[in-house]
Amino acid sequence: MDLIKPIARFIFNPLLALKNRSTDFKFLAESERNQYLPREGLRRFQLERLKTLLRHAGANCPFYAKRFAEAGFDPNSVSSLEDIQRLPLLTKADIQKNRDGMTAQNIPESERIPNKTGGSTGSPLQFFMSPDSVYRRIANTIRHDRWAGLEPYDKGAAIWGHQRDLNAPRSSMDRIRDSFFSRRIVLDTSDITQKKLAHFVELLNTEKPSTYVAYANSVYLLARFIKERGLTGYHQPRSVITSAEVLTDEQRAVLEDVFGCPVFNRYGCREFSVIASECEAHAGLHMAADTLLVEVVRNDRICRPGELGQLVITDLHNLAMPFIRYRIEDMGVLLDTECSCGRTLPMMNIVGGRVTDFLVTPEGSVVSGAAMTIYFIARVPGIVQAQLVQKEKDYLLLRLAVDDRFGEESKRMIAESVNRFFGPAMRWDIERVDSIPVEASGKYRFSISELDPVEHLK
Repeated sequence: MDLIKPIARFIFNPLLALKNRSTDFKFLAESERNQYLPREGLRRFQLERLKTLLRHAGANCPFYAKRFAEAGFDPNSVSSLEDIQRLPLLTKADIQKNRDGMTAQNIPESERIPNKTGGSTGSPLQFFMSPDSVYRRIANTIRHDRWAGLEPYDKGAAIWGHQRDLNAPRSSMDRIRDSFFSRRIVLDTSDITQKKLAHFVELLNTEKPSTYVAYANSVYLLARFIKERGLTGYHQPRSVITSAEVLTDEQRAVLEDVFGCPVFNRYGCREFSVIASECEAHAGLHMAADTLLVEVVRNDRICRPGELGQLVITDLHNLAMPFIRYRIEDMGVLLDTECSCGRTLPMMNIVGGRVTDFLVTPEGSVVSGAAMTIYFIARVPGIVQAQLVQKEKDYLLLRLAVDDRFGEESKRMIAESVNRFFGPAMRWDIERVDSIPVEASGKYRFSISELDPVEHLK
């Protein structure tokens, strides 16, 4: 019997909500209401937020003041959501070169919450968030979790592969809060062996979390392990929420067969948190349109519903460092449909998205390609972009786009890292490239493997 759940639901969380009335709990009720706003009501809500954001950015962010002037754009003249299309797209390079100029000068440094991307597309970003934008993201995540039957006080499992998420420093209050609020066990899938997968099964059987929130490839690998070894009596959760990587139809079918529950696909990123999620109808992904304005652009024109294009996103609430018409380097389509669930949040489908493959060591363990690429970019001086390619079990090709900082020390660090993660039997070479080209989906593949990881596990 889960004794913590009623304590969390009826005692701890109400007290925390009372204490933090001005933080994330303030926005949760609003977030729940917004999912049923009439379409025109939602557009009015977006427009008012957009007007506030644009006036703020023009007055307090030197980068945007200059950009608006060069575009002949007056933020005080905005009267429709479409007016934003007069502004140029914001790129990762723009952010990397102009972080100081994009940061709002009227927001004290003490109120700017730092964040950074993992660099899954080869170009990590550092940016700031305002407190209200953080709390709104938490509220929206809770809302989207609830669609999959996961409440804040339920026990969940994070089947995750990003070392920064897994090892992020936590204060004593954070740990207490997590014990009662975001109650989760963490399964580190940054590297995987058969022994580790067997341990995951045992841990899940013991803890019995209600929902798995997981990297799509990681939980798929776990499901295949269970299925191909004919395991029985293992824990089946209420639902599986997949994120961070592309979920294929084949993977969804295996997950639903093995775990006997619905799978809820989710699309998000570090810059914006949850962007869109499936509801129980599984007819597309509802966008978090009360916090984000999502456009689909192709050849500098706005795409019609159903037309594939590049996703462009504006965060309507982050005043500390506004992201206005940010080209996120993913491909998607907007859907002009009404969902049978009754929610009016507009819908989309992600096409391609982030793609990852697990890499295999000569000894028969599996390493997350995402984790390795992020590790190289974050730690090795001079690496701007990276892609790992594996066609043989004992050979790895590192395609690197580098700058002037890349030197002998960088090569030494690469050698140590390859040996640490893949063992001394792994042969490897560096291929210098000007840049890593995108796939047809619009995304960089940060690792490419032609080997089936399940077949090579020991």
